[in-house]
Amino acid sequence: MEDGTATAEARTLFTAAVSADPGQLAPTRERLRGWLHGLGVPEPDVETVLIATGEACANAIEHGYRFAAGGITTVRAELRDDRLEIEVRDHGGWRETAGADGTDRGRGLLIMARVMDEATVVGTPEGTTARLVKHLSGGGRLPSGGRRLTPAADEDQL
Repeated sequence: MEDGTATAEARTLFTAAVSADPGQLAPTRERLRGWLHGLGVPEPDVETVLIATGEACANAIEHGYRFAAGGITTVRAELRDDRLEIEVRDHGGWRETAGADGTDRGRGLLIMARVMDEATVVGTPEGTTARLVKHLSGGGRLPSGGRRLTPAADEDQL
């Protein structure tokens, strides 16, 4: 017999396993978009979250796995009141590359830091984890009578 807790929790939790294939990024973004819309997250926040999460996933595929078949990146997002927490994790090898090759690349970490309220990336020999946090603006709501989302007092305007 269910008490309803698991159902409400399932609606506020998103998980996905993304293979190390750049072609899997668009379908994963669309699944995440649908989940965010289902929670009533305002469109500007949806777009911001998709940008940052897409960058984190692309970095995992390119840098963590070097596009190697069989690599899996996990995406986990959870909505708690007006705070969206996202974790993107790979089990590939960490390597520093930002600007090291002299190309016009390496801006993914900067983009994540600019569009999210919090962005941290921790790399170890066992893999890399990107943790992203967004305080959502007004208009969204939690399902099943949860609290209405309110704007963060110190939110930057994009």
